[in-house]
Amino acid sequence: MSSELTTLFERLESWLAAHAPQIYTGLTPGTSEDDLNDLETLIGRKLPADYRALYRRHDDWGRALRLSHCPLMEVRQEWLVWESLAHEDFATTPEGHASHPAGAITPRYINLGWIPFLKDWGGNSVGVDLAPDKAGTWGQVITFGRDEYDKFVLADSLTDFLREYVARLEAGRVKVIDEKDPDFPPHQRLELTDEAGEGVDAYLKLADLFPGFRG
Repeated sequence: MSSELTTLFERLESWLAAHAPQIYTGLTPGTSEDDLNDLETLIGRKLPADYRALYRRHDDWGRALRLSHCPLMEVRQEWLVWESLAHEDFATTPEGHASHPAGAITPRYINLGWIPFLKDWGGNSVGVDLAPDKAGTWGQVITFGRDEYDKFVLADSLTDFLREYVARLEAGRVKVIDEKDPDFPPHQRLELTDEAGEGVDAYLKLADLFPGFRG
């Protein structure tokens, strides 16, 4: 793990402990190298070092990264669902799909090189792209999923994504929302804000939840 990643994780954890303790106390121990190697075998691709580091630090980050984090077992399950649909005619047709910026993400519904780490519980994900289009970067962080016909690059790498995300938290460009639902234990979520201090709760696309991230 790079020294920068270690520092980013420490800064994120320190911020959560101070400002979102319910999220902080929900962080779980990291997954094993063997489990990460098994995922690589399943998907037939090497994982970026920073993706591995994220899961070695904590297998479940909860709502620490705005959306719900996917524990490694859920990553496997999500990938297997997409793999079961990958041979359907609709899986690879480019019609109706767009990349932002143009040429960075393959214009298709399913790409088995898209590996999630965040989810919205509606079939949509933020993940790393291990099979980018010609103008893209291997390991770039993108949006994709059931409703994500417009796909956005949020960062050139997971490290870049974390760097920008942690900087937003430390700059105060975030709201900590205390959720109170009688059917669930109290919990917290984070809502990033734009330069005007406005947050986004309802959204049309996942990129709306990360205002100002590139795309």
